[in-house]
Amino acid sequence: MIDFLTKIVAAIVDDPKNIKIDFEQANGLSIYKIFVPESEVGKVIGKEGKVISSIRSLARLKFFKKQEKVLIKVEALV
Repeated sequence: MIDFLTKIVAAIVDDPKNIKIDFEQANGLSIYKIFVPESEVGKVIGKEGKVISSIRSLARLKFFKKQEKVLIKVEALV
């Protein structure tokens, strides 16, 4: 799933080398945190959150068969 998210986010941002994705799992919930440079956060979120909403929908489709829940967050690299 990390590779899947990396490919999607790399197509959106200007410099794909600066993408970092962390994974945590708690109580049947898979949490992915996407870290991109502060100047790129707006691109990943998109106008009115449409881009991140689409990314979340695709992630849910990948987890549908496993019947797991997925949460995706976008944060700025420090």
